[in-house]
Amino acid sequence: MKRFSEALARFIKRRPWWILIIVLVLMGAAAPGVTLLDSETGFDALVSPNSEIAQDNSRYEEQFGGEPITVLLEGKLEDIFSSHSLAILSKFEQEFSDDERYRSILSPLTLLQIAIEGEPSLDNPLFVATVLYDAEGAVSQAMQPFIPDDEHVLIIVTPQGNMDDEEALQAARDIEDFFSAHPLVEVDTTIIADTKLVDAISNSLGRNMVMLLVLVVLVMILILVLLFRVRWRLLSLLMVGISALWTFGLMGYASIPLTMATMAVLPILIGLGIDYSIQFHNRYQEEVTRSKSVGEAMVTSLSRMFPVVGIALLATIIGFITLYISEVPMIRDFGMVLAIGIILSYIVGLFLLHSIVYLGDRKAPIARLRKAATEASGRIERILSRIARLAINNTLPIFIIALIFGIAGGVVDQWLPKNTDFEQLMPQDITELREVRELREILGSGGEIRFMMEADDVTSPAVLSWLKGYQDKALTLHPELISVNSPAVLVSEAAGGVIPPKQQIEEILDSIPSLYLDQVLSSGHTMASASFSIKYISLEETNDLLQLMEDEAQPPPGVQISPVGSLALGASTMDAVVGARFTFNLICLGAVFIVLLLVYRRFMSVIFIIVPVGTVIAWSSLDMYLIGIPLNPLTAVLGVIIIGICTEFMVLLMGRYEEEKKQGLPPQDAMVTALSKIGRAIVTTALTTLGGFGVLIASNFVMIRDFGITTVLGVFLCLVITITVMPGLIVWFDKWREKRLSKK
Repeated sequence: MKRFSEALARFIKRRPWWILIIVLVLMGAAAPGVTLLDSETGFDALVSPNSEIAQDNSRYEEQFGGEPITVLLEGKLEDIFSSHSLAILSKFEQEFSDDERYRSILSPLTLLQIAIEGEPSLDNPLFVATVLYDAEGAVSQAMQPFIPDDEHVLIIVTPQGNMDDEEALQAARDIEDFFSAHPLVEVDTTIIADTKLVDAISNSLGRNMVMLLVLVVLVMILILVLLFRVRWRLLSLLMVGISALWTFGLMGYASIPLTMATMAVLPILIGLGIDYSIQFHNRYQEEVTRSKSVGEAMVTSLSRMFPVVGIALLATIIGFITLYISEVPMIRDFGMVLAIGIILSYIVGLFLLHSIVYLGDRKAPIARLRKAATEASGRIERILSRIARLAINNTLPIFIIALIFGIAGGVVDQWLPKNTDFEQLMPQDITELREVRELREILGSGGEIRFMMEADDVTSPAVLSWLKGYQDKALTLHPELISVNSPAVLVSEAAGGVIPPKQQIEEILDSIPSLYLDQVLSSGHTMASASFSIKYISLEETNDLLQLMEDEAQPPPGVQISPVGSLALGASTMDAVVGARFTFNLICLGAVFIVLLLVYRRFMSVIFIIVPVGTVIAWSSLDMYLIGIPLNPLTAVLGVIIIGICTEFMVLLMGRYEEEKKQGLPPQDAMVTALSKIGRAIVTTALTTLGGFGVLIASNFVMIRDFGITTVLGVFLCLVITITVMPGLIVWFDKWREKRLSKK
């Protein structure tokens, strides 16, 4: 390895201009890829299209249509149902019913038109009032689903199912355009649709990404100027900027979308990727102080750091690749993009940074370079030396404190709250989100839990009797459920509350207008829908309720029941994201352990790297519990991030410690020297990583903000355990081993 790294250093020394030209060409090739990036903020980012629930939902939407678009009319009922308004609403229904993008339109006007016999009477106020109100003057029972109060009226437009995002958005926009061109007098019209919310999130995503990029660059500059006292101190930022350009260019070419997770890659990549350039640059600066030439300093530096930083890189890659086992598409993309990004950061730091440093320093007098390097490194090395001695002299109390916090974190980990509710993870000031919540308050409902039933004949008395019994029992057992709509409801209401024989069922179904029947029953009677209106509850509670209702269903032989719809899709991410968290951490730790064991071939060396990693994961759980930050799709992968960062810190510390011991220093002096020398780079990289993650706190995406808070704490704890807890334990173990060997 040493011969290879020395040969690599000499190659860079001989061909710096060639490397610069190649990098510029690759930058030019990557730039167009960035323009190809698209956003994905719907359920496709959370649920794999190959999953069972996604496949079931696709078949359901093909039969019954997609998520409804709600037209909310707000004003006095006499204004909403005036002749002028009814004429416009009639024109709307006629025009959009003929549009093949829309499957059905249900509104009070629909009932009025059904009630009309002979000539149209929509311009007759007495006729309209007769249909709208009952004998007591209250809104009639048939109209109540569309008139929740005396100031609001609903029109429910069901689009065709499985429309792509752009087509679905345009379908909602066209409804908005119609009412903009045909305004109702004294009536406010609001179009509420999931596709509008998704589009608003996408737009916010782009603005947020630009803001985070500006912030992270400013923070990196500030940290490097204040703490990384080397010649060409901002060079590391340029290196990671180039690797970020390459990474996002590849994302564009590979059609990897921008999601709430992959958006966080940019500041994270800058915070993590800058690490490799800092480590290379710091060691070069150190070697300048004792080398005869710039070329010699570069060869020595690279030959020493190439394998150590390479091991740290490998451990970090393993962590991010582990995320690819996730069932959540955006988490898989997050892990893959980060893995690619840090590899590119390592390559750019290895080749381009050394090329620029060599070209910039080769003609400068070595004495002047040596003097500048010595002055820059002296102060922080003295501070780190004091910290190292303090940690070594107080090993036991520091270890006990660390152990107590670790045990506490392990205990409270199981009590961490969970949140994968898409609404609560996005920016809370989005207008479309406010409209969705206002509609929910008006309706007194949090949406619908939907089930798809499939059988040879879902209208048979046996199936309908089971379905009626099941839904009646569910409404009794679960107070969260408000009402239900299904073929069993339509048939039993027409038959006096019971399921009649087959012939009467067919007569009832034939008498029901197709506009209503098609909402719950397929044309071939092989598929049915049962939609439970539900109070607004958390997604975790919704997930638990769905699982209970599935367990309680117990359909008869030949009948299959499957949860579908947006609430079911959202709830399915609960187990996929949070439930796999322990598995992620375990697999990642195991893989890192095996790789390090193959590299070091010393069990205890690997243990001293793995144990602090596990400890920091426990500490982080304690912090999350105390602060009240829930597990979400990003904070659930915090352990994997910690494994990569803490492993790197420990690999760098252990590598330099072993190097100093080989120079003949006793364990205590070797650790003090190692921490003072490598510690400057570790502290700087820790702070740049903190800066990269820290800017996430400024995001208005709740999921990203919480991830920023937890990762800042996690990185800080990685630094704490590296420079305070582990130095004393490592020295203690080496002294104990030396005494044991001396007695033999």
